[in-house]
Amino acid sequence: MIARGHEVTPFALRYARNEPTPDAQYFPPPPVDEDFVLYGDRRLGRREQARLAARVIRNPTVFRAAQRVLRERRIELVYALQIANHLYPELIFAAREAGVPVVMRLSDFQMVCPAYHCLRDGRPCFLCRESLAPALVHRCLKKSLAVTGARVAAMAYARTKGAPRSVARYLSPSCFLIETMASAGFASAAMTHLPTPVALPPDPGPPPDDGPLLYVGNLSETKGVRVALDAVRDTGRRLLLAGDPHTPDARALRDYAAGVREAEFVGFATGAKIESLYAQAKAVLVPSLWWENVPHTALEAMARRRPVLASGHGSLPEIVRHGETGLLFTPGDAVALREAIRNLDEPGLADRLGQAGRAFIAREHDPDEHLRRLEDIFREVLA
Repeated sequence: MIARGHEVTPFALRYARNEPTPDAQYFPPPPVDEDFVLYGDRRLGRREQARLAARVIRNPTVFRAAQRVLRERRIELVYALQIANHLYPELIFAAREAGVPVVMRLSDFQMVCPAYHCLRDGRPCFLCRESLAPALVHRCLKKSLAVTGARVAAMAYARTKGAPRSVARYLSPSCFLIETMASAGFASAAMTHLPTPVALPPDPGPPPDDGPLLYVGNLSETKGVRVALDAVRDTGRRLLLAGDPHTPDARALRDYAAGVREAEFVGFATGAKIESLYAQAKAVLVPSLWWENVPHTALEAMARRRPVLASGHGSLPEIVRHGETGLLFTPGDAVALREAIRNLDEPGLADRLGQAGRAFIAREHDPDEHLRRLEDIFREVLA
């Protein structure tokens, strides 16, 4: 956006791992400390847990910091990206008080599901469409009534104070999320489908016939990693799994995979390492149990001419078109995924799907077109 003549001021919590920026002077402190980012980072003491819960519900420090940056930097519009829990809703309230419109891009189901992913016991769930009470009944976060209660209280507080209605426009990478939010009472007119921008890299060539299968992403239950492990077990087909191996979920999955000789955990991958993994892969697996919201892994794989084998639900069929840009299989069904992997052995199919996927990304996810449409939306909101 800076290259297009816009002045951008970042605003985030003050974490130790943040990229350096002169605007960090405006960043409010995180609810626990600067090294605690995710719940699995370390075990919290009782006082820390209580402070975290209170600040998830309401955090005046964020409100005051947002007021300051809006005033001193003369912000004209707030573009909110993934601000659930710690910046939401205080950033929205500060912008509303200052008369500054907010455009919010949604990466998950945070506005309608206390657990963010509409998943319970390994299956999609939307009992909270009309009321948040089912989340408390089922203890949807960490299987804890206290943790779930804090999140439900935060959502209820934000709704009571009008935070969702104070967002001028919601942007979603998928039509599926828009339909889901509309079914929960959000106005369709306030939501716009805007595909994720993906820069097309150099063509790495056709997928190798003897290449391994590849999984890239969080090593978690919601992502269906166990399904992928079960699908390749005793088949002789190599499966490379790229993701942070040190989270509690990842450690549990590594234990589960101990008897799967086909599986190899290759650690977190970025830059040249991830490019090398994509280049050697025959296909990329996206076996998610939750509905997803157009996962970047699938887009990256398609941009690199690699076919995607994905769960056939949620937003995934919008990009992985069965038999055209990839193959879909029954969510949670390892046998169905194994069959899809076997079907990919048809001569020429992997490359045909890969080429169609790359063409789809070039056509539907062009970064310049994304920025043009985003600027149009900003102008509409500011008018």
